[in-house]
Amino acid sequence: MRSSTRQLCVVIAGILLCAAVAQTQNRERFGISAQAGGVNAVSGQVMRKREGEAPQLLTSQDSLASGDAVTTSYGSQVEILLNPGTYLRLAEKSELVLVDNSLDNLLVRLKKGSAIIETTGPDGVELRIPVVTDHERLTVVRAGIDRINVTPDATELLVQKGRVTLGYDPKNIVKGGKKLTIRPHVQSAIAKMTRDDRDEFDAWSKERGKTLAQANQRLSARVVNGYLSTGSWGWMSTRFGRRWGLWTWSPFASCYTFLPFYYGWGSPYGSSYGSSYGLYGGFGGYYGQPVIVGNQGYGVTPGASGGNSPAPQPQPMSESKQAPQSMPAPVPQSQPDYGKGSRIKDPD
Repeated sequence: MRSSTRQLCVVIAGILLCAAVAQTQNRERFGISAQAGGVNAVSGQVMRKREGEAPQLLTSQDSLASGDAVTTSYGSQVEILLNPGTYLRLAEKSELVLVDNSLDNLLVRLKKGSAIIETTGPDGVELRIPVVTDHERLTVVRAGIDRINVTPDATELLVQKGRVTLGYDPKNIVKGGKKLTIRPHVQSAIAKMTRDDRDEFDAWSKERGKTLAQANQRLSARVVNGYLSTGSWGWMSTRFGRRWGLWTWSPFASCYTFLPFYYGWGSPYGSSYGSSYGLYGGFGGYYGQPVIVGNQGYGVTPGASGGNSPAPQPQPMSESKQAPQSMPAPVPQSQPDYGKGSRIKDPD
C-alpha cells in the first residue's frame, strides 16, 4: 500500500512538472502579449485566491484574472505585469486585489503591506495607472518609481521619480522626491524623501528594473519576428492607438520584458530599452519589424525636476523607415469611486 501511494505521488508530481514545463514553453512560443496580470517573477511563497476556488501557490508562469487576490508570506516577493511598460512589485507580508485586469479599466487595490510601481517611458508620456487603498485613490500619471505602504490607519506614498495624483483632481499632484502620509480626517503634508526611506525591497525592485532593461536590450529581431509569425496577433486591436508597446518574452531573463513602439524609452532606474518595435503604415494599418537602436542611458537631462526630460532620439540601426515620434493621448476612462481625494499641503 505504501509503495502504491509513493508511486501515485511520483506520477502526480511528474504530471504537475510536465504541466509547468508546457506552460513555460507556451509562453516562450507565443512570446507577445498586451494583457495585464501576468506573473513575471516570484520569490518565496506567494498565494493566489480566486473566487470559488481554494488558495493556490502562485508561480511565475501564472496569470491573474480580474478579482484575484495575491498574498505574500514572510520573505516573499512577486512581480506582476500591468499595462505594457508598467511593473508592480509586491513586498513580503502584503496583499492586493487585481480588481480589473483590462487595459482600458485597469485597477489595483492594495489592502496591506507595500508595493512598488515601476513605469517606463519619456517624461512627456501621460499615463493612467490607478491604485486604491482604504484611505485614498492614487493614479500614476508620469513614468517613474512609486512606492505605496498601507497600514490599517494610514497610506504612505513615496514618489522617487515621476508624478502621482490623488483622488480625481488632476491638479492634486505629488512630484518626484516627495513622500506623503494619508490618514482619515487629517490634512496631509508632503515631506522630502531621504535615504532612510529605502530598504531591501527597494533594492530588489531596482535589480529587477535593471534585469528587465537588459532583457530588452538582448532581444533579437529574429526571435521577435518568430513570435509574430505564430499568429498570436491578439494585441493588434481596433483600440491599438492606446497602447505604448508589448510584453515580449525574453529567453535571456526567462520572463517578459517591455518592447516599446517608439524610441527613447527606458527604465527609471537608469537603463535604456534599446530595442523597440518599428511601426509603419501597411496591412491593417500597422506592420513592422523590431528595430535595435543605440540608446545610451535613459535619455534624460540631468537635474530636471519632476521627472526626466527626453533626450534627442537615437537613429535606428536599420534601413527601415523610422517609427513616428508621437502617440495619441490616452482616452480618459471612468473608474469606480474609491478614496476621498485628500488635499495636500506642500511646504515647497
